[in-house]
Amino acid sequence: MQSRFAQRDMEALQELQTAGIYIGGEPVKRFEMDYAQYCGTNFCIGTGNGMDALTIILRAEKQLGRLPEKARVLVPAHTYIATFLSIVEAGMQPVPVDVHDLLITKEVLENHLESIDAAVVVDIYGKLVDDEVYAFAKANNLPIYTDAAQSQGATTRNGDKSGSRGMASAFSFYPTKNLGALGDAGAITTNDEELAVMSRRMANYGRTSRFVNDIKGVNSRLDPLQAAFLNNRLLFLDNDNKKRKKIARVYMEQIENPKVKLPAADFLESNSIHVFPVFLEDRDAFVTFLADRGIQTSIHYAIPPHQQQAFEEFNHLSFPQTQYLHNTEVSLPCHPLLEDHEVQEIVIAINEFS
Repeated sequence: MQSRFAQRDMEALQELQTAGIYIGGEPVKRFEMDYAQYCGTNFCIGTGNGMDALTIILRAEKQLGRLPEKARVLVPAHTYIATFLSIVEAGMQPVPVDVHDLLITKEVLENHLESIDAAVVVDIYGKLVDDEVYAFAKANNLPIYTDAAQSQGATTRNGDKSGSRGMASAFSFYPTKNLGALGDAGAITTNDEELAVMSRRMANYGRTSRFVNDIKGVNSRLDPLQAAFLNNRLLFLDNDNKKRKKIARVYMEQIENPKVKLPAADFLESNSIHVFPVFLEDRDAFVTFLADRGIQTSIHYAIPPHQQQAFEEFNHLSFPQTQYLHNTEVSLPCHPLLEDHEVQEIVIAINEFS
C-alpha cells in the first residue's frame, strides 16, 4: 500500500541520517508550516499522536485559565475511546451525549449549554460536523474543539478545510488515516497564537528554554522521520480523497441490497471518506460472507466508550442512536488504490448477500 512512496521515504531517511538531527529539525518545521497552510490556519504543532494532540489542547486551555479544573466537556458517545481518554487525561470530565444520524448537532449543544464548560466534537468517518454547531458555540461563548482524527482534507461547502474550525483541532496520523505516517504521529491546528504557544510548550515538557520549565508539561513531539513521511504523503492527499469519494459514490449508487443500509444521502458532502459505513442487523454473517470472497472489512466501533469497563461510571447511560451504530456498522474498503474492477467486485458481492 505504501510502495508508491518508497523512493521518497528512503531519501527522507538518508537526509535525516546525514543531518544527524533526530528531534525536531527541518522536516518537522516544514510539515508544520505546510499542514497549517493546507488547513488554512496560522499554526500547526506536531505531537506524538492524535490522543496527545487533544489532551494537550485541553491542558493548554486550562493552563491559560480559559477552562476550569475538572471542566465538564460535552462529547459524542459515538466516537473512539481516545476522545474520552483525552478529556480525562486533561483532568476534565466527559459529558457523553447521543448523536443525530452520525454527528453532534446544534440542538444537542443547546440542550446542554447550561451544564457544560466546553465541547469536543468529532468528525466521525471523515464527515465534518455542521457549520451551525460552531456558529452556535461562538454565539454563546462556548469553547469548542474538534477531534479531526478522521477528516484530513475534508472541506465544507464554503471551502473551509478540516482543522480550521473551532478553537483548535486535533489530528491523528495513524498509518490507516487518509494522511498517515508509518507509525504514531499527530498535530494540533489553530488560529489562536496564545493557544499555539502554550500547546507547543505543553508538548515539550512545559519548558520555555532548555533548562527552564515554568509549567508541568508532557513529552509528545512529532518525530522528524514521521514528519518527512507525512510531507511526502500530503502532496497526494487531495487526489486520494477524490478517489475515495469516487468509490463512495459507486457504493451509494450501486449497492441495492435491502439488508444493507447505506448512510444518509448527504454523507458525501464535506467528507474525506475516511470510512464508508453500511449498517446491518446481521453484521457477523455479512462480514463472514465478504471475507469468504476475499473482501476485508472493519468495524468502527464494536463497543462505544460509555459501555467500556474503563468508563464503568457511564455504563448505566443509554444512547440509542450511538448503540445502533456500534451494533450494526461495517466499514467497506475505500482505499484510493482500489481498482475500478475491485470496487465492482465488492458491489456485486454485497448485492448477492442474503
